Amino acid sequence: MFMFEFLSSPLIVRALIALVISSIMTGVIGTFTVLRGLSTMGAAIAHASLAGAVLGVMFGIEPILGAFFLSIAFALATAYVGEEGGGRMDILLGVSFGFSTSIAILFISMLSAYTVAAWSFLLGDVLGVTEGELAILFAFTVASISLVLIFYKEFKFITFDEEGAEAMGLRVRFIHYFMILLIAVATVVALRVVGSILTVVMLVAPAAAAYEFSHSLERMIFLSVVIAMSSSILGFFVSIKANVATSAVIGVITSLTFLISLLLSTRRRKCACRLVSPVKLVREKQTAFRKHLRHHTNVLKGDNPP
Repeated sequence: MFMFEFLSSPLIVRALIALVISSIMTGVIGTFTVLRGLSTMGAAIAHASLAGAVLGVMFGIEPILGAFFLSIAFALATAYVGEEGGGRMDILLGVSFGFSTSIAILFISMLSAYTVAAWSFLLGDVLGVTEGELAILFAFTVASISLVLIFYKEFKFITFDEEGAEAMGLRVRFIHYFMILLIAVATVVALRVVGSILTVVMLVAPAAAAYEFSHSLERMIFLSVVIAMSSSILGFFVSIKANVATSAVIGVITSLTFLISLLLSTRRRKCACRLVSPVKLVREKQTAFRKHLRHHTNVLKGDNPP
């Protein structure tokens, strides 16, 4: 009876829908973020999106749209400078992270009447999601997932064998920039739910946990979405019951899930090493590599591998 009354509240229903949407988005895009080593890029973009949201509050436009446009511009600029500048990408991302954070804090300090609204994007406020914001988040997610499905073969090929994809004539640079754009959109979706501080946790931790128990990209994406959604919904109900910050509880549960998966995976690998001979392991790796090459050949021909 209590649960029925609890779910009858439009506020709660909107919050749960927002959590499901953000979980799907971060679960799918986070998989490619982890596999391509773009986690730091995601963190930098998250703080740029915060600055965009605060700018939206300052100028009276939809904060999510402000976050969207600034995060897109920041992501493309950072990727381009890192590629053309010839410097180390980790240094550039470190500086970009600090710069975007400083700009966001500067904008927040310039606000007076809208400080609470601005801080909600820093710390997250899933209960404050409006119907208009929910519609925008839903549109972003549907568009992004649709694009992933359209370019899935290219994403998969480039993620696991970038040099091979380039040798086969695929537009590696275009797909790379495209992935970065999707990461930017994912951070905007998560921004409204968990805030910029914990956005990178939602983007990386579920996918990293899924990686420990996955032998295919499809399985990793599925597990990543399941972990993100389970952690978000569980964290939401726990936070309501304990009367604490929802984003913080979600962040803690998601991080603990990753740590537990890491420990379980490590123990599993150690047990497997005791049971399987080194010669057998080498043969299995060689067989897997040959299957991997055959798969790439079939992808380029447009065939579906058996």
